[in-house]
Amino acid sequence: MTDLRAKPTLQAGPTPTSGPPPVSRLRHRSELPMLVVAGAASAAAIALVLALAILGIDEPSWLVSAVVAAAVAPVLTALVIMRLTYWTTISNGVEVTSDQLPRLHEMFQDLGAQLGMSPEGEGMAKLPRLYVVNGNGTMNAYATKCRIRRGYVVIYSDLLDVAYLNGDFDTVRFILGHELGHIHCGHVSVWRAVLRPVSMLLQLGQSVSRAQEYTADRVGCYLAPDGALGMVSVLAGKHVGTHVDVDAYFASVRDHEDGFWLKVANFRSDHAVGFRRMTALREATREGWDVQGRML
Repeated sequence: MTDLRAKPTLQAGPTPTSGPPPVSRLRHRSELPMLVVAGAASAAAIALVLALAILGIDEPSWLVSAVVAAAVAPVLTALVIMRLTYWTTISNGVEVTSDQLPRLHEMFQDLGAQLGMSPEGEGMAKLPRLYVVNGNGTMNAYATKCRIRRGYVVIYSDLLDVAYLNGDFDTVRFILGHELGHIHCGHVSVWRAVLRPVSMLLQLGQSVSRAQEYTADRVGCYLAPDGALGMVSVLAGKHVGTHVDVDAYFASVRDHEDGFWLKVANFRSDHAVGFRRMTALREATREGWDVQGRML
């Protein structure tokens, strides 16, 4: 049985101490193409309604309303709901500081420093604040904006149980590296939110998100490769995950048909399904962080 806490043998690769690779190299190869398609679709939808209005052609009122909402709603989200969400979240959580969960805080600062973030930085180079909220059984963490040029990270308490109850700080280190990767690679930028409504309508939103998640995983593998396979705890649960035999898990993955329905399930998911994601993470522990996960 393979113990999740046993460290895999890692291949030589770029080391964080030499400075991180450029963002362009950290990105998954599908991320920018997906964004280009989503951007072109959004521009085309807005241009279509403008053209209909200029030419005086009668267009369905719902179409005009939909396009206006698609253009305006993300901006309002950035300017208003973004602030409301931030204060609603952090006022019901606990900030991680040098005096509050200091081991976690030190880990977070170290990861941020490897990406060029510091408490004294400006804009997106300033180390985000980290908050813990009650997960109520949910295993999750996320990064988002609190201001136009400031992000923050939230980690659910159930994920921290993996570290504080099970002693697996490597997995939490990977997760925090993943979330910082979202901020470092610009995934929380306002202009991406503007693209979301039309891309979701055209079933492109999940693919954009999936590519961004792969990018964040690549950052996590760069910063904390020892914790990558611990992500099986997100699949099996914070306690059962520590008893999962990783070799048996991947043998089971191979035993399932990699066919049409798995591809459909993955296509419809905003994160790569576990079979795809874990396979990419295992390859990264063997070959180095520069591994491209499968989009389909």
